[in-house]
Amino acid sequence: MRKAPFLYLSAFLMDGGLALASLCIPLLAIRVGGTYDDLGALRATHSLTYALGAFWLGRLADRIGYQRSMAACCLLLVPVFASYYYVSAVWQLFGLALLTGIATCAFWPSLQAWLAEGQKSDGLRRRIGGFNMSWSLGMVLGPGLAGALYAAYAGLSFALLAALFFAMFVGAALLQVREDGRKQGDPTETASLAAARIFLPVAWIANFSTYFAIGIVRSLFPKLATDLGVQTAHLGYLMALIGLAQLVTFALISRTERWQFRLWPLVAVQFAAMLGLGVLAFSASLIAFAGGLLLLGVLIGFTYTASGFYSLHSIAPGGGRIGIHETILGSGNLFGPLAGGLVGEYIGARTPYMLAAGVIAIALTAQAIYLRRAQAS
Repeated sequence: MRKAPFLYLSAFLMDGGLALASLCIPLLAIRVGGTYDDLGALRATHSLTYALGAFWLGRLADRIGYQRSMAACCLLLVPVFASYYYVSAVWQLFGLALLTGIATCAFWPSLQAWLAEGQKSDGLRRRIGGFNMSWSLGMVLGPGLAGALYAAYAGLSFALLAALFFAMFVGAALLQVREDGRKQGDPTETASLAAARIFLPVAWIANFSTYFAIGIVRSLFPKLATDLGVQTAHLGYLMALIGLAQLVTFALISRTERWQFRLWPLVAVQFAAMLGLGVLAFSASLIAFAGGLLLLGVLIGFTYTASGFYSLHSIAPGGGRIGIHETILGSGNLFGPLAGGLVGEYIGARTPYMLAAGVIAIALTAQAIYLRRAQAS
């Protein structure tokens, strides 16, 4: 099997499975008595181990091989998700969240670094676009399936996930993946390489605030919606809108380079996301919720692409830099749910979304200050 289709399929299956889990796990936590701060702390526990592991294992994957690293991650996920079937108390979920972070922290850096090998500028943009559309499609289908599946057969959801990750392990371990024949681009793209180094910290800052906000939404919005009387199946469809907006955004920006090395598109999507968070903070309408979640999906689609592109646009192996990209992403997923869970529990259920909007505003200021100083020097 050729490398690009294999990696696109792997991204789709992994994120589809994890997206299904991201809704089933909070619902399971609620069933065994979880509170707002429990839900935030659960996602933070997973994100802590993911962030720490991605920083180190991204570099290690450059040495041991990307395919081996992906296979090991898939194998580790099998017993972890099989264990969710036996959960009867909230404290058990924390151990499984820690193990899930450990098991996934090398998968994404390995996949992205392997995909980017030999690709420069235009080729890299198209590869990142294909990868992003693949995992985003998984994000669309996973939550929609999760809501209906968990409502009908709660335990079966985790058994299916264990089976999925075992099948992925077999594929990653046994398939012979052929490298693509022609390397694209000009390795002497010195101007764009230099610009990427300048914009990389800007994109990393935006990616942190994005995942701070999205971590809050994914960990806490299911409880808010449940408390407001939203049906489980409808909740799944609402959460799937984030992935749908990501998918459309990925498709659009993979076809043009006009957003590259410019600040204003990044600023625009962050302001739009602040509006979406305001909707979640003050509305109770399903239609309004849908609009707010769509704006947040656009934010992920743009900032994730920018951070990935600037991280991988280099002549050096990309495992280390894309590991930092994933660490920053994981850090946002760590601090967002943790802080959001605390303010949601002790101040109010709508407060976490205002907190997320405030963090994006601070990040916007930091991006503008950094870029002004970098361009002046």
